[in-house]
Amino acid sequence: MPTVRRPGVLSEVYHETLRMIHAWQMPTQIFGQDTTLYRAVDAEYLTPTTRGIFPRQQANLCLVPRDQDEDKNRFSGQSLNRGIANMGGLYCSLQQQALVNEVLHYARSGTRTDPVTKRPTPVWMPRDPATGFPRAEFALNRKFIVKIRLMGSALLADLSPHNSGARQFVNELENTPGVRAALSLSHSLPMPLWDQLFDSSDCSVARGIGLAVASSGTLRGLQALTVRPSDRSVDETGDNLVWFGQNSRQIPNLWVEEAYVFPIRGEPEVYRVEA
Repeated sequence: MPTVRRPGVLSEVYHETLRMIHAWQMPTQIFGQDTTLYRAVDAEYLTPTTRGIFPRQQANLCLVPRDQDEDKNRFSGQSLNRGIANMGGLYCSLQQQALVNEVLHYARSGTRTDPVTKRPTPVWMPRDPATGFPRAEFALNRKFIVKIRLMGSALLADLSPHNSGARQFVNELENTPGVRAALSLSHSLPMPLWDQLFDSSDCSVARGIGLAVASSGTLRGLQALTVRPSDRSVDETGDNLVWFGQNSRQIPNLWVEEAYVFPIRGEPEVYRVEA
């Protein structure tokens, strides 16, 4: 689980990123209406009807950030710096394989968060002996997969490897005096900032960039490569979209179309979303 280990680095990355956004140096991408997204939600928190209907009121709960005051996600959560606002993030995947990678990654920890105590509790999960990954059918069995439709166009920061300007932006960010000084003071390992952006344990750089995007006033979210490995191929990773918002407030212009439940055996079950 990624946490902020260098608050000073986060602060400088935040301020320099915000300056570069306002100077129109951040690479961006417009996502058009009818873009399809996928998101995994713990099945135990949702109760579809026996008629195969997913009530709209419950479906909308899948569009609400909940991590604003936590330090556990890569681009969103606590800033750990006075004067930099915390912000929640709603994490979605553009590709189904990217979503599966995320589900399997969290299943690998062997724990789940107890909804009452908020503490991790052990969960036994059968694993593939060849890869060490949890078996997908068991990991997916604990989730609802919701299909989400974008109802209007949105401008997002784009730091995915597919954008030719993404690495250049991060390189320029690394070479700003403030970021260079913060990295030196924190005794950071000599690792390029691009690699630090995808560090799966220390999200100081990623959180600084994410919170800057969230407070920019012009960008609704951020696209980036998932850091979760695939159980099938190193090339099957995919991209995540992070939509920024405050806790318990639904992200606007997102619409849940339907939900899927994956039994351990048999075909997936499709639940229609209705009022």
